[in-house]
Amino acid sequence: MDRRHAPLFAWILLAGCTGLRDATPEKPLFTGHRVEWSVAPEAEQAAIERELEAVVKPAPNNSLLGMRPTVALHNMIGTPRKTNGLRNLLKNKIGSAPVYLEQVPLKDIEAALANRLHNRGYFSARAHHEVRTKGRKAQVVFTVDAGQAHHLRHITYADSSDTLHRNIARQLARSPFEAGQRYDLKALTQERERVTRALRDRGYYRLRADDLVFRADTSMGGHLLDLRLLVKPGTTPEARRRYRLGHVRVHGDHDALLPPNDSVTVDSTEYINYLNNYRPDIIVRGVPLRPGQWYSQRREERTTSYLSSYGVFRSVTVEFTVDSTRPDVLQADVRATPMERWTLHSELNAITKSNNFAGPGLKVGAKDRNLLRGAEVLSLDLVGRFETQVAGATRGTNAYETGFKASLQLPRIVPFKLGRTARDHAPSTRIDLGYGLFRRIGLYGIESANASFGYLWRTDRRHWHDLRVLDLSYSSLYYSSAEFDSFLDANPVVRRSFEEQFILGSSYTYTMSSRKRRGKPELLTILGLDVAGNSLFTAMGGWGREVPPEGLKVLGKRFSQFARFRPEIRLTQPLGDGRSQLAGRIQAGVALPYGNSDVVPYVRQFFVGGPNSLRGFRARSVGPGTYQPVQAGNVLIDQTGEIKFEMNLEYRFPIAGYIKGALFADAGNVWLVNDDPQRPGGVFDIDRAGDELAVDAGFGLRFDAEVIVVRLDMATPLRSPHLPIGDRWTFDDMEPKLFNNVVFNIAIGYPF
Repeated sequence: MDRRHAPLFAWILLAGCTGLRDATPEKPLFTGHRVEWSVAPEAEQAAIERELEAVVKPAPNNSLLGMRPTVALHNMIGTPRKTNGLRNLLKNKIGSAPVYLEQVPLKDIEAALANRLHNRGYFSARAHHEVRTKGRKAQVVFTVDAGQAHHLRHITYADSSDTLHRNIARQLARSPFEAGQRYDLKALTQERERVTRALRDRGYYRLRADDLVFRADTSMGGHLLDLRLLVKPGTTPEARRRYRLGHVRVHGDHDALLPPNDSVTVDSTEYINYLNNYRPDIIVRGVPLRPGQWYSQRREERTTSYLSSYGVFRSVTVEFTVDSTRPDVLQADVRATPMERWTLHSELNAITKSNNFAGPGLKVGAKDRNLLRGAEVLSLDLVGRFETQVAGATRGTNAYETGFKASLQLPRIVPFKLGRTARDHAPSTRIDLGYGLFRRIGLYGIESANASFGYLWRTDRRHWHDLRVLDLSYSSLYYSSAEFDSFLDANPVVRRSFEEQFILGSSYTYTMSSRKRRGKPELLTILGLDVAGNSLFTAMGGWGREVPPEGLKVLGKRFSQFARFRPEIRLTQPLGDGRSQLAGRIQAGVALPYGNSDVVPYVRQFFVGGPNSLRGFRARSVGPGTYQPVQAGNVLIDQTGEIKFEMNLEYRFPIAGYIKGALFADAGNVWLVNDDPQRPGGVFDIDRAGDELAVDAGFGLRFDAEVIVVRLDMATPLRSPHLPIGDRWTFDDMEPKLFNNVVFNIAIGYPF
């Protein structure tokens, strides 16, 4: 290329990357805006600014270091021929059309800014704008005068002129408003919806929020107003009427193409059969609607939610029709349309693990959604996987895994008659069975079997309970090479953790979510407790006497006795317009052996590292404590412990279309409860624990198509606890090649 043309070529390339290819001084690219105050609001200024910022539409294109690659991509791609093709994905989903100043309705935005403040009680608010251009780019500064806010003086809810108004008046006791409070239209709207919901739960089937209105009186001056909640004039007699339920009919296996087969009355409810799929009492149990009740929206929603939670229905609807002879009576029809009873499924996948193992996997299974005519769901799965280590010192090591899993879920508490009253979700009894073989070729093989019996239930929409009454598992080291035997002989504590694999216990997990509405912060609290071996130890008279060195045994095998506590807290905080999030997690774990055990079984110990943990470290490659194994030959043993602490922080943000990004940092480690001479530095000491945390940080890309999330995280270790004190930060130990310092993790779904 001629050097004389080089500056012109560079200018064209730069213009393309910055998205300015088609922009001109007369048609500048809209690059951003600010909201400034001439008179600021009296309170909640930051929240109001965020609301006003979101008013400006269309938003400017995203930029990266002054460039606008998504606009450049949009400009480069020609017109798509198909709406679902690759060209359309690149141009309109990943790429984005340039936003020019002429597309921004500035006067309308001014009016919208003032209106948002009016809604918050600043009735005299005004706004104006100023355009600031620089070459082919333009920014807009909106200046807002909030004025003085109006505050509430008196609040009145209807009167006692009729039954409807008396019911409205009763809601004043639960009103969130009080004298002196600033006027807020959003709060009024939410309160009107709450009152309407309360009235609909008391029989007012046709009443809607738009039928109620708050009347504001500002005639007293002084920026004060009186509020009165009334039924809007012109509301129809049907909306003012209170309805009772007449007949309640439940179509438990509804089929629109078939006529009903027969019917039976269960608990004053008529159950209508089409294919005789289900026992009537199982379905009617999930319907809290009964003849003679006042109509209740809550009971209607509970019906659809409860029956849907069975997991056997394609759709559940409740239809109400007004009785032809009694205008205040509703006839209710609950229609539950079942899914296909039998389904077969298969899944072929290939995975890459953070411990350098990769390989194909196959899963085939079947599901029966009505095993005993009681909406029971039986799942049967066969799984198989082959892996080979593609990197690291033990490259070429192969492993395979095969197994069988069976699960039966019944939508009731068996054998007790508990949970009969319908709530939002059906309590369920779950029985699980499993058997599997894992073989690391040339090293060791583990045979495992497990069985559990327990209950799952929800007390409401935000509280979950999972109780495993019986949790039985057994693992056996069925193959061990001479090399692996030599390793176990040199590490007796690790050997015992492999030997004590007969576990009979129980577990309980409680989950609570604080989020009440979508788009609000959510605090998720998870508390788990596992206990094992107590019943066997008691039955064999273990309490009060000395346990022999070889321990008490069942069927010739020493059984495990331990307790594990697993607390976890997750916080998700939406930022700005809600498209970005700050997500954090703190989790810990303590497992204590006692009685018949002096070590926790290998499969119940904790570890850190991997795609859902410390992403800058391979799975099970940190700890315990400051311990760093010296592994010779082909021996691979996981680094685990009985105490765990881990923290994760992640900033999630949109990039373009389905592509999202994340900046994250992780910290954590595991430790031993008792000192192990073969793993020096592994025992937990609260005074040293903070200095023994491994730390990493990285960047992630996520393809989030809402149905599935594919995640690629790239992280680098920042702190390694096995290094000497004072030299554990690794900034100075980076290798010259960037990717030699990075750990890649590919996974499905978000890490937490």
